[in-house]
Amino acid sequence: MSIEVFAMRARELRKGKNFTTRMMAEELNMSCALISYYENGKREPTLSALRAYAQYFNVTMDYLAGMTDWRDNNGET
Repeated sequence: MSIEVFAMRARELRKGKNFTTRMMAEELNMSCALISYYENGKREPTLSALRAYAQYFNVTMDYLAGMTDWRDNNGET
């Protein structure tokens, strides 16, 4: 997994909803600090965090991990 790609995509997805880190933390049941660490590439997400992001934003875990540029399994970017 590319931690830099995850950081960038997590930030873009959050900002796309016009969420603050606090709002995102509440939605994903995580701390603000943890969301910030993820988005700044200071911490690699756990499998459960990756799954939570994927489910919340309706994207694949492969997309979040930087393994593909397709957001979903139907070839949608």
